[in-house]
Amino acid sequence: MNIKGPSRDDVSIDMGPMIDLVFLLLIFFMVASVVTELEKVEVEIPESSHAKVPEDTKGRMMLSIDANNQVYVGTLAVTTEELKDYIATELDLNPDLRILIRADRRVEYKTCKDIMIACGEVGATDLIYATFEE
Repeated sequence: MNIKGPSRDDVSIDMGPMIDLVFLLLIFFMVASVVTELEKVEVEIPESSHAKVPEDTKGRMMLSIDANNQVYVGTLAVTTEELKDYIATELDLNPDLRILIRADRRVEYKTCKDIMIACGEVGATDLIYATFEE
């Protein structure tokens, strides 16, 4: 019996599905990067010659203070009392809660001081401010 298979010259890989997959991945990452940028309140971060970039900013609760001295937890506007309640709840879930404060360069010092006092009153002591290095 003489069985002959297809010749090897006719075998090729169809690149069409692979190119489609690459384009889908490209579109996914473009959309995902835009979505993560929309989750922040727009603030103009100040610059400092003594700024030090923290080694680890992941896992920090983000507080933002805009130029009108409005405080946000993520993108939710809160009062000082609501902020205390929110931080106390988060501290119950995570006793090692760390907080990143993004304050606009035009924010009054009194507002920053009130936020630090509110955090301290409920037991959150690991606070850092976001700044850019000059």
